This record gives sequence, C-alpha cells and structure tokens, in this order.
Amino acid sequence: MSTRTKSRHVLKHTPLAAAALLLLAWVVYAQAPEPNACMPGAPRTHATQQCIGIEWDVSGDANHNAVCTVRYRVKNGGAWKEALPLFRIDFFGWYAATKADRRYNMFAGSVLFLQPGTTYEVELALTDVDGGAEKKLLTIATRPLPRLPEGGRTLHVVPGSGGGDGSKEKPFQGLTSAQQAAQPGDIMVLHRGDYGEFRFDKSGKAGQPIVWRDDGDGDVILRGVEIAASHLWLDTLIFTPDKKTTALKAQGAATDNVIRGCSFSGFRSSIVLSKESRDWYIADNTIVGINEANQSKLDGQGIDLFHSEGHVVAHNRVARVQAGVHYARRNCDIHGNDIFDTSDDGIETDYGYANIRIWSNRITNYSNNGISFQPMYCGPWYILYNQIVGAGYIFKFRVLDRFVLAHNTFVHWRLPSNRMHFLLYSLSRNNLYISASGKDPALVAFKSKEVEEQVRPTGFQPNWMTDVDYDGFDWGNSKVAFRWGSPKQILYPDVESFAKAVGIERHGMRVKKEDIFENYSLPATPEKLKPVMLTLRPGCNAVDTGAVLPNINDGFAGKAPDLGAHELGLEPIRHGPRLGIQKK
Repeated sequence: MSTRTKSRHVLKHTPLAAAALLLLAWVVYAQAPEPNACMPGAPRTHATQQCIGIEWDVSGDANHNAVCTVRYRVKNGGAWKEALPLFRIDFFGWYAATKADRRYNMFAGSVLFLQPGTTYEVELALTDVDGGAEKKLLTIATRPLPRLPEGGRTLHVVPGSGGGDGSKEKPFQGLTSAQQAAQPGDIMVLHRGDYGEFRFDKSGKAGQPIVWRDDGDGDVILRGVEIAASHLWLDTLIFTPDKKTTALKAQGAATDNVIRGCSFSGFRSSIVLSKESRDWYIADNTIVGINEANQSKLDGQGIDLFHSEGHVVAHNRVARVQAGVHYARRNCDIHGNDIFDTSDDGIETDYGYANIRIWSNRITNYSNNGISFQPMYCGPWYILYNQIVGAGYIFKFRVLDRFVLAHNTFVHWRLPSNRMHFLLYSLSRNNLYISASGKDPALVAFKSKEVEEQVRPTGFQPNWMTDVDYDGFDWGNSKVAFRWGSPKQILYPDVESFAKAVGIERHGMRVKKEDIFENYSLPATPEKLKPVMLTLRPGCNAVDTGAVLPNINDGFAGKAPDLGAHELGLEPIRHGPRLGIQKK
C-alpha cells in the first residue's frame, strides 16, 4: 500500500476533527513538489564588455538532473546562437566568511566573446524530467569599451603648488588646482615632470569620465596615488616609488574607472582595489615588481582586485610580483595578459564566486602555481586558451566547484598537481599536458590527509559534475602515464588503460612535444625560462582532433578544433600591451 493510499485508509477510521486535520495534511503533501523537481527563482545577470554572467537560483533537483540550455542573439537582428548550458551548482563552502555566503543552489554560467556596447537577448530554457520547467528571455547590454569623452574641455597641467587657468599658456600649477576645476568630460593633459603623491577624489559621470593623461612631451611621474572617486581615467602615466609601497590604491566604492597604458615599477604592489570597487577596466599596463625571478616569496601583488567584482583585466604585462592578478570575486574577465617571473602564482583567484573568466593569458616561470583555486567558493569558472609554462604546479587545488577547462597548453617540469582528481568537477576539453622533463606522468592524483579534509571530496571516480575528454598528453619517456587513486596509487602506462579504469578521457590521446609544436625551444630545466609561443605544427596529431564546444571554439579553422591554446590558421593570440596604446 502506498503512503497516500494509507493516508486515505486512516481517514476512514478517524474521528471527524482529527480526520479534517489529516485531510489537510494529505492535501499539502499531495501538492508539495517532489524533492527532485527543479523550482527556479529569479535570475541575476552582470555584463562586462565581452561577457554576460548569469546566476539562477533553484530549489529541489536533489538528483541534479535538471538542465538549462542557453541561446543568445543580438537584439532585433541576428540569428540565434547556442552557448554552453548553465552549470548546475550545489555547493556548501565551509570556508566562506558568513553563513549566507556558504550555500549555493543554482544554475550559473556565462555567454562569452560578445561584442562590446551591444544589447543581446539571452534565452534560458530549464527542464527537469522530475518536474519543473521554465523559459526566460533576458535582455542584457554589454558594457562599451572605454572611449575618451568628446565635447569636453582640454585643460593643461604642470607640476606646481597652485594657480593657472588650465590654458596652454597658463596651465594649472599642480594636481590640486587642476582637480578643483575639473568637470565630467574634461581631459586633463599632464605635461612632463614629477607630480609626487596625490589623492583623486572628484568623480566624473558615466560616459563622461575625467581623464588624466600624458601630453607626450616627456615622462609624467607619480609617486603614488589614492583613488576615492568614480568615472576616472588614468592614461599613459609613469608610477615610480619615493616612499609609497603601493602605487595605486582604491578607497571606498570607486566604480567604473580606467587604468590604461601606465607603467609601474619598483613598488611592492602596483594596483590594489577595495572590496567595494566595481567595474574597473585595467588594460595595457606594464608592471614590474621587486621580487627576484625564481624566488618563492609571498609579498606584493601586480593587480590586486581585493575580492571585488565586475572588473576587466586585459593585456597587461606583469613580472616580479607574488601574483600577476589576485583575488577576483565574481563576474571578472582576465584575458590577454603576459605574466612571468612570479614568486608565487600566475593568477590567484582564491575566494572567488561564480563567473570568473580567465582566457588567452600567457603565464611563464611561476614559482608555485600557474592558477590557484584556494579556495573556490562556487563556480563556474572558465579557464580557456591559456599557455602556462613553469616549474611549479599547473594548479593549486583546494575546495572548489564546477569549472570549464578548455584549449589550454600546460608545460611542466614537475607534477601538474598532486590533486588532479579535482578535474572531476570540470568540463574539460582540448587541453595539452606536456611533461617538459620527459620523466614525469601526465596527471597525478592521490588522497592525502589534507585532501581527506576537503568539504566535498569527489573520490577518484566520475560523478554528476564530471565531463572530461579529448585532451592530449605527453609523458615523454616515463613508464607511467597516469598515477591515480587512493589509498593505493594505481599506475597506468597509457591513455587507453587509464580511460577504461577511471571512465574519463575516452577520446584522450598521446602527443609528443617534439612533433606537435612548430618551434619547441624550451630548455630541459626551467632556469632562465623566457616567454615563448607554443603554436602547432601543420599536420601533427593535435590539429583538427578536438571537440566542438558552442560559444567556446565556434570560429575554429580546419575540420575540427585543435588541441591547446593556439588554433592553427587563426591570428596569433596577443599577450601583453597592444600597440599604439602603451607609452614607450
């Protein structure tokens, strides 16, 4: 007899008042959704210049079999295009600062590689065979790329202690006088000289920033600044220390600021935002810190986002710092950067939440880890088209959630990580794992005491979060291709035996660095490692053998996508500052 049939039977043999209560309870029970049915709430969105991040809270779906597909198009014109489905997020993060931060039960994900300043329609279609279905049509505009304001005044500034009217003949004497007169949309032209330390605390307006830029007649030097304002633009300025250990520091809720084409050298940390900072555009800058190459030192950051949201960090060159980019919180784009000689990690997005996107960066000669996940509060994160070459681990895995790992080239002189079983949280496609020494396995995962204490260890077998396939591996002359499992390590000599036993990489393949790269010139040992471009050789087995991922590799050349960061037949990725922007 079923539970509900039993309830009817009991009602027949119960006094009237009690029967009424039981009837009410049975009606509530009968109308309650099944625990596996997916009940959606209201979606949240945030756009950068090239991406749209989405979070859609749900309840139910305890068996995690609901699906949310995504289509997008330019509003009022354009064909619908498919994006990756949103990722099912069900994560309880013990390391989160507050209880409210700890539980995430939602679908989340991003639409990538969009046009700046464009309005899109995004269609979400949620279905669950256990019950629950809903469609949402969202209209979202990407942010425009920063553009210098038009129609405002051009005012001139020279070093000094007061006076002037901003004309070319009588420029403002010093930044204090200039800031007092500045209005939204003005371009403040700084002539050569030493301007010392300064606090920018007068805001522009959205679309009408106050611009502070180099005139081009010589070096414009700042000894350290604080930014306590919004809608500002600092362009092609030179930051050199006197007493300050931080070159540029944000204060309060500074929003929508641009730092472009500037030079920072000799500071412990160069750019440090505040937790309340939002939607900065930090691009085409050159940063050189104070740490020695090949020195493991936890001191000083290149660009420290300081647990803040909505930023774009693009095409910067960063060297000799602890981490090139540090502590993105949510909805941040980190792309096109050239990061090398870091004393800790290349990119350290610890304590991050959903929709952190890291693509087309080159990370070279890091001491500890290429990218750090220590910890990851919730996903998904997108790690795409990066070239990571170094003697340290590729990843620093701790507590983490769903992530996408696609089209990366990893070259390592020691183990990629001892926790590579965290790949079982990922959608992984078309990556290259290269043992530079030729003596190490391609992947290693074992369960240490530290791993046993993780919030939600997966074990060493696939689960509902796992989709790992089509990657390429070079283990050189090592007799062991993969070391996997716990408490006892199991050694696998090739991809086929590993795939059969573990259930992932069924289309994975062996590659050889000498055959697949057009110009493999990396040394046998990583000392004095310099940035290189590891493009593919035509006709090698890494070309045209990848899997198609909608909205990730739509523009591939050839019969199918290639493995690794560089698609043969497309324009090379540009790492670091773009021509015509940075001051030489």
